[in-house]
Amino acid sequence: MSLQYFTPVSGLIGGSLIGLSAATLLLFNGDILGASGLMSSFVVAPVKTLTDPSQQWKLSFLAAFALTTRIYVTWIDPDALTDQRLGYGDSTVPIVSPLGFVIGGFLVGFGTRLGNGCTTGHGICGLARLSTRSLVAVLAFMATGVISASACSETCPFHPYLRDSFASVGKYLPTNTTITIGTVLASLAAGSAISGFLRKSPSPNAAKSEQDEYTNNRRKIIPSIVSAVFFAMGLVVSKMTVSSKIYGFLNMKGVHAGTWDPTLACVMGGGLVVSFLSYQLVKGFNVFKNNNALECPITQKNGGHFSIPTNKVIDRNLIVGEALFGLGWGVAGLCPGPAMFLAVVGYPNVVLRWWPSFYVGTFLAEMMKNIQIRKSSPSSN
Repeated sequence: MSLQYFTPVSGLIGGSLIGLSAATLLLFNGDILGASGLMSSFVVAPVKTLTDPSQQWKLSFLAAFALTTRIYVTWIDPDALTDQRLGYGDSTVPIVSPLGFVIGGFLVGFGTRLGNGCTTGHGICGLARLSTRSLVAVLAFMATGVISASACSETCPFHPYLRDSFASVGKYLPTNTTITIGTVLASLAAGSAISGFLRKSPSPNAAKSEQDEYTNNRRKIIPSIVSAVFFAMGLVVSKMTVSSKIYGFLNMKGVHAGTWDPTLACVMGGGLVVSFLSYQLVKGFNVFKNNNALECPITQKNGGHFSIPTNKVIDRNLIVGEALFGLGWGVAGLCPGPAMFLAVVGYPNVVLRWWPSFYVGTFLAEMMKNIQIRKSSPSSN
């Protein structure tokens, strides 16, 4: 078996940077790195996300992520998103059709909301704290991701609808319009973050708990910015923003063809190790004895706490949701993190098709979950 496309060093370095991103949010802010949860909050609770001081770190994260992305691809490495396999004329690399982006985005949005997580939330963070629930989620989306990516070949009846011709690659590159849209979105994120940063502090006569809450929320801003820089850098260094690296792993037919690329496993492994080590510093989640384990995040005092999921239930929503996420991942080759990166850069199908479909899926999944809650409540019986 040939491993000509395998890039283990960049995969491990990029994955470790993603792990550092998760570790920074955890240890300093007490928050979890979850790309799908972060982005879905703008649909599930838009007013709270944009105005609640406790959510300010999300806006700072997005602003720093967008700025890092634009700086990297504009000045540091303009060829960072170039797919060398396409440049070499490798026609075995799938070219996702516009409909493929719509279906993929919808399935990822619906699935990650229903299953409460994606490759970062369940994969990098959940597995790191030895969560059985996250293990089941990862197995579910990996299995269906492999199935959908491997099955969607020329013999698949859906191939003409989900894939485009190799000759059409050029029309999928950023245009002036979509670059402008990406710039506007980045500017909106930055503007929201700045307005939140300038939010008026409580009066000297305010209750101490209110003053402490304000201070804790402000202290989350710098770590969230650092975390975002690590996350953006990790995605681009590991090449998880290049579709052939995703399909190279998920498409098992590449094993026989000699094009299989296990780089994604190095990315997940590198991120998981760093994230696991960070949990050894958190009381109640450390596997190894640590008398100095943190009971409160580093920047949080007087009421600050770790916001770590403790749900251990393995239910239908988890399995079905993550399975749908995997299907969407295999169809379009995108999960929320790389999709954030490509949207800021201005890739048309990501901006105009994948993300709108993601939010439709997220909205419908949230509606479904609310219906389930109402039906299961005692007042409905």
